[in-house]
This record gives sequence, C-alpha cells and structure tokens, in this order.
Amino acid sequence: MAVDHNVFVLGAANGGVETGTILFTLITFLILLALLKKYAWGPLKSIMDERENAINKDIDDAHAAKVNAKKLEEENREVLKKTQEEVQTILDDAKHQAKIQQEQIINEANLKANGLVQSAQAEIQQEKQKAIADINNRVSELSVLIASKVINKEISEQDQKGLVEKYIKEAGDK
Repeated sequence: MAVDHNVFVLGAANGGVETGTILFTLITFLILLALLKKYAWGPLKSIMDERENAINKDIDDAHAAKVNAKKLEEENREVLKKTQEEVQTILDDAKHQAKIQQEQIINEANLKANGLVQSAQAEIQQEKQKAIADINNRVSELSVLIASKVINKEISEQDQKGLVEKYIKEAGDK
C-alpha cells in the first residue's frame, strides 16, 4: 500500500486546495472567537479583574491594619510606660507621706512622753516637798516633846540618847 504524501498537506486529497472549505472554517473560527470573547472571555476577564481588585484591596486593607496595629501597639506601650511612671510616682509620694506621718507620730509620742515625765517629776518633787515638810513637822514635834521632857526632868546623856531614839521610833511608827 502506497500512501500518498500529498493527502496530508492541507487536505489536498484531490490535488488542490478547496478555498470554500478554508474560507468556511476561517469564518466559523472567527465567529467562534467573537462568541467566546463576548460570552466567555469578557465575563471571565471581568470576573478575574474583580477578583484581582478584591485581592489587591484585601492586601491593602491588611497592610493598613498592620500599620494601624503597630501604631496602636506603640500607643499602648507609651500609655503603659506613662502609667508605670505614674504608679511609681504615687508609690514614692505615698512612702514620703507615710514617712512624714511616722515622724509626726513619733514626735507627738515623744512630746507626750516628755510631758508625762515632766508631770511625774513635778509630782515626785511635790511629794518630796510634802515628805520633807512632814518630816520637819515631826522633827519639830519631837523637838518640842523632847524639850518638854528635858524641862520636866533633867537627864543624863545616855537617857537623852535613849529618849531621842524612842521618840524617833515612835515618829517612824506613825
């Protein structure tokens, strides 16, 4: 079997090219391209363009959100730093006020204690003066008593010492 090589070239089985078939195929192909462009590629391209725009918008929104998040993060850091500084200032002020109050309380306590010590010393002094006055009164009474006894009777030196000791003992018992 012999195969004719011309059969395969542009459909030339009969020895020539049929222009009507080529023209019909070309027109059909062009109509098909026009229909595809209008009903397939046009809507498909617009859908793809919309999708591209949506993706670009999402990327831009994400970038803006990232920038905004960084800005908010910086603001939050600043607010946190200021808050920490304010807290430290408040703590320092509170410590200072507590120290001042502590010193005031200690000073007031010292003043009260000094006042109590002074009043106690004054009371001791008064009691001492009373005791001295009482002793002086007793000595006076003893002296008068001894003098009256001496006047009533003349006594020896030993008797006189015995009387003084006796009256001192009696005065101590009272």
